Amino acid sequence: MIDWSKMDMRVSRTEIKKSHERLQALAVPLANLSKKQQKSLPVSEYFLDELSQLASISSGGAKNRQIKRVGKLIVEEDRHALTQALFECQFTPEQIAKIETWYARLKLSDESTIKQFVKQFNASEFNSIYQLLLWIEYAKHLQDDELLAESLADFESYVKEVAILST
Repeated sequence: MIDWSKMDMRVSRTEIKKSHERLQALAVPLANLSKKQQKSLPVSEYFLDELSQLASISSGGAKNRQIKRVGKLIVEEDRHALTQALFECQFTPEQIAKIETWYARLKLSDESTIKQFVKQFNASEFNSIYQLLLWIEYAKHLQDDELLAESLADFESYVKEVAILST
């Protein structure tokens, strides 16, 4: 049983930085989508313009700057919907079903399964998963449905993001 009174539930700067880096890394697979797939993304026209510019840049330094720019813009979009759309573009329905089984398999009390997930998806990190699972348990402890929904959405997006980035 977790003693929540002794837990510091603030999100660390490191976790925030890792999240931003994952979103920046998603800019590359987004730019590699076909024009038709990009048009179907649930994003603003401004975001699509920036994404299309990324696809047309060949210079290394300029490409890196534009990747960072698109990564920052992802935060302003509906991150969860965008991740879901990219996830569906990258994987077959069978692969999606297999990846989504991890939602139920990953538990705070089962470190060996978390380690197995990290081994299978090299873009994932044990501490990040552990923190996300801890937030889910904390929301259940508080009986806060809004926090629970947000925590579950963050966890599911994380699984999708690392699956995309691990391919």
